[in-house]
Parts: sequence; structure tokens; C-alpha cells
Amino acid sequence: MANYNPKRALITKVAIARKQIVIDEDAYRELLERRYGVTSSTKLNIKQLSELLNLFETKYGWKPKPAKTKKPTSTQQKGRGYQGEFVEISDKDPLAKQKRYALALAKLLGWKLAGLNTRCKKQFKVERFEWISQQKHMQTLIRDMQVRCKKRGIDYSPN
Repeated sequence: MANYNPKRALITKVAIARKQIVIDEDAYRELLERRYGVTSSTKLNIKQLSELLNLFETKYGWKPKPAKTKKPTSTQQKGRGYQGEFVEISDKDPLAKQKRYALALAKLLGWKLAGLNTRCKKQFKVERFEWISQQKHMQTLIRDMQVRCKKRGIDYSPN
């Protein structure tokens, strides 16, 4: 990855501003010659580039637009958990507390409900997470998620 160059960034910003306020090439070169004695923005120093941008803002009404934010990658989205997903765990379920804790761990790990269901189907032969009825299955699942949290440095205490 290339190092950040503040002068290069300002030169790019000047070029963008120039296009947005629609200054033709000749008028732009004349402005540079008159104010700074050069014909190219690459020959300006950082202070002069900042002054030029300030001139574009004050005299020509240019407003810098905020940078576009990039869409987060799948690894950056981890930890967001169940976006829009809802699981109802009945209070009558003897494993209700453990299931809620397991869902909280899954959310910390960034797992989707569909993935959790798939895991339960493969590992415990139960179609859906909510349908787990054996204590040992819940303990196995929770223990594994705690280990995964620990490896990622996530605090998994149920406080």
C-alpha cells in the first residue's frame, strides 16, 4: 500500500473542485500564474494548495463533498448479529436461559440465525436452534461459542 501524501491529496482535491465549479483550462492557468507565478498545481506547496481550495470555496462557492463511505466487508460486519431476525424463546422452555445466552453469544460472534440452525441440524440432528431439548447439546454449543469468543478476544461473560 502506498504511503499517504498530503500534497498529492490536495492536488487531487483542487482538480475535483476545478471540475465542479467549471473553470476552463485557460482561466485556471491564468489564475495560478497571477496568484502564485506557476502554471500547474503540482508546483504549488501545501500552504498554497490550501489557499487555492479556500479561494474556490469563498469566491466560487465550492463546497467539498464528504467522502463516500465504503460498504463494510463481511469480516467488518461480524459482530453485528441478527439484523432483523427474531427468535422467540418461551419462558416455559427448561433451557430458555441457556438458549438466550447462546443467542447472545452467536450475536457477539456475528453468526446469522440460518447458520446457527444449520449447525444444530448437522451437529445435533435438530432442524432449528429453538428446538434443542437436551441439556448436553446446549452445553456443547455454548462451550464451543465461548471458546470462539475467547480466541477473538470477545468478552462473553453473561453480565
